[in-house]
Formats: sequence, structure tokens, C-alpha cells
Amino acid sequence: MSKINDLIKELCPNGVEFIRIGDLANYRRGSFPQPYTDSRFYGGDGAMPFVQVADVRDDFKLVEKTKNTISKIAQPSSVFVPLGTVIVTLQGTIGKVAITQYNSYVDRTLAIFEGLSEKLNKKYFVYQLKNKFDYEKQFARGSTIKTITKEEMTNFLIPVPPLEVQEEIVRILDKFDELEAELEA
Repeated sequence: MSKINDLIKELCPNGVEFIRIGDLANYRRGSFPQPYTDSRFYGGDGAMPFVQVADVRDDFKLVEKTKNTISKIAQPSSVFVPLGTVIVTLQGTIGKVAITQYNSYVDRTLAIFEGLSEKLNKKYFVYQLKNKFDYEKQFARGSTIKTITKEEMTNFLIPVPPLEVQEEIVRILDKFDELEAELEA
């Protein structure tokens, strides 16, 4: 039997609890002043990274340098996200998840997770979000641009085993990702 199975048998003999995302974290959508085409909202002195769907990579990270920066004038009308925040894409390429590596502002096409439950390991939560979105995006509305609303996401259920089990799952998945990267190289 694997270490995970042993831990589950010991720590949750009645099975793993599934909890709604809305009960595990506070989240909101990003924003940006309109219209998007207003050049005053981009670049300039004091500009900061502006994260959009295209800036979220497949490896739970953001690109090193975002496609756009948000100007000082637009920042008060947008949503600031500190380093280490979990975000997920909700429109277009649905379900790309990242933990931000730098302070930034985030577009309305992404959800920003704050106040994660003490029941969650952040990296475990990221893996579970990715898994859940990979499944749910099959049923998302839209033909050209798929969308999952913040409200729909509230009711997504994810398994929440004890932290010790989550940490072991993260260790194994991180190791798998490392091996996969080595094989690709």
C-alpha cells in the first residue's frame, strides 16, 4: 500500500471530505478600467505588471514579463495582487492556475483567491483547482470564448484530506513535474 493510502486509512478512516471552493477561500475577479483601448492605461512611470490570461503559464507560474503593464492612472481602478497569490483563468483558456511570483494587477478574466482555509496547503489547492477546471471546462458555456463564472466556481467540490496527506500528494506531484521537465529537456 502507498504512503498516501496508509495516511488516508489512518487519518480519515471514513473517507476524504469534499468541500465547496466557496467554503475554502475568498475570491474575486480582477478588473481594468474601460475601454481597454485607452493608451493612458498602459505603461509610463510607475507602471506595474498587468496579468491577463496569456500571462499565465501551464506550470503554475506567470510569465517573467507580462505582455502589458498598467499605468499609474489605471491602477486605482484595477485589482492589486501581491506576490504568492493563487489565481485562475476564467475566460478563453479556462483553468490555467498560478501562484504569482511578483506583485501585479489582474484582469477581470481571472479569479484571485485570498484567505485560504487553514485546512489547505496552497500548492495542494493549486493542483486541485487545475484538476477541477480541466474537468469542468468541458461543460463551460460559449463556443469561441469559453467562460466559467465566479458563481459557478463557488459550488465546485474538491477533496480536502488532512494537511499531512495534502503535503504528501504535493511532494509526489512536484516530483512528477520535475521528472516530466527532465524528459522534455
